[in-house]
Amino acid sequence: MQLRHMTMTRKKALGMSLVELMIAMAIGLVVIGSVLAFTLSSLTSNTEYVQATRLSQELRNSMDFVSRELRRSGYDQDTGSKIARFTTSNLAISPFARVFTTNDANSDGTVGDGCVIYAYDRTGGTNGTVDLANGEIRALRLATRSVDGLDVGVLEMAESSAGLTPSCAAAGPNYTNYPPSRNNTTSWSSLSDPRVLNLTAFNFDTSGYLNNPVSATSVTITMREIGIELQGQLRRSEDGTITRGIRSDVRIRADCLDSLANCALAPTGT
Repeated sequence: MQLRHMTMTRKKALGMSLVELMIAMAIGLVVIGSVLAFTLSSLTSNTEYVQATRLSQELRNSMDFVSRELRRSGYDQDTGSKIARFTTSNLAISPFARVFTTNDANSDGTVGDGCVIYAYDRTGGTNGTVDLANGEIRALRLATRSVDGLDVGVLEMAESSAGLTPSCAAAGPNYTNYPPSRNNTTSWSSLSDPRVLNLTAFNFDTSGYLNNPVSATSVTITMREIGIELQGQLRRSEDGTITRGIRSDVRIRADCLDSLANCALAPTGT
């Protein structure tokens, strides 16, 4: 009886068999692999979330600037004198009223590279007169530029100067260094950061324009609401596929007392 008891005790002290050890190791590896996969997935999702949030913020900053500018378009410090002459026989049309938009700034037949030219009265100029030297005609556009050997969509801005009116097709800034050098000949300069943001679309929707045709008892009034679309992606995202878009509808506060065709022309000044 004592010998049998010692034999059973010795068998219990032998521990796990090789088969049991291999099964335990396999289960452990499966558990560890699942934990690592979950951790990597969480890190990837968090990185994408941070990048998407930054992209949305960059687009929102650009959209806020564009929206603020267009809401100011048409402002005329000398509006009071024009209202006093608001009759069909003595109509005074503000020189700031016109707003030009296009979704094909480079005229290559492909929309997405929009451009807008507008004007508003600024401090330092002559009230009621579009002063080129006072930077009162302004423009915004999307242009594709070569930055670090890659084509990047950049939001650019220009303003008038003495003898110069911004043109959508004019040459842009110099992107061979940073910050990009303003083109003093055409006045175009970079507004977005091409190292961070690649803009892929900048479009305008003018279907919200309302025009009251001229009649014997009224003047023509064009009321304008412009839809603005901006799309882009982060240049340094993990796989380059994080893309976002943003849209805003801007009601131009200053109505244009002219036909729809004339109100859609680019403003002029001296």
